[in-house]
Amino acid sequence: MGSLLRSTLNTRALPVGEMRYIRSDYPGTLSDQEVKWLLQNGITTIVDLREEREYLSRPCRLEHEEGFKYYHLPVTGGGEPPATPEDVAASYLRMIDKQMDRIISTIMEAPGNVMYFCNAGKDRTGVVSAIILKKLGFSDPLIISDYMETKDNLIGFLTAYVKEHPEVDINTIIPKEENIKSVLTAIERSY
Repeated sequence: MGSLLRSTLNTRALPVGEMRYIRSDYPGTLSDQEVKWLLQNGITTIVDLREEREYLSRPCRLEHEEGFKYYHLPVTGGGEPPATPEDVAASYLRMIDKQMDRIISTIMEAPGNVMYFCNAGKDRTGVVSAIILKKLGFSDPLIISDYMETKDNLIGFLTAYVKEHPEVDINTIIPKEENIKSVLTAIERSY
């Protein structure tokens, strides 16, 4: 599918039939035209899921841009990739806590359309997206499909990242169905 914004790789609407919930990778180099597009589409609530260090080192212009309400709500345990492919699902499950409840409430109760993001729009954003879609009553296959679309959008970026960081196992950072399936099972119990 690609990205709704030229300056990002993974900005897209959740498959709910409207622009209500927009998931994204870090919108760090937005053009004036992209900011205008967000406003024209009523995307005025911005939720930054990155941890404090990421938030401070890479600011987002939307925090100070007129017309936007900006929330910095870090996901628990975000920021560092899991050590092994086997650790990915467990890292996702650790994200489902009281802080996640605050994040989901902020997004779902926003008066207008919402864009939420982390760095790649993959793990933290993927878990948030899965919970929102599950709460809205969407099927597990649709939620898995939305999660896996990230793989298509980011494969070039992730491959390049691993070349620059040979200590990172590509199998740890590539989205895999089994990781989001474990989250869906946990969501059934928690939400």
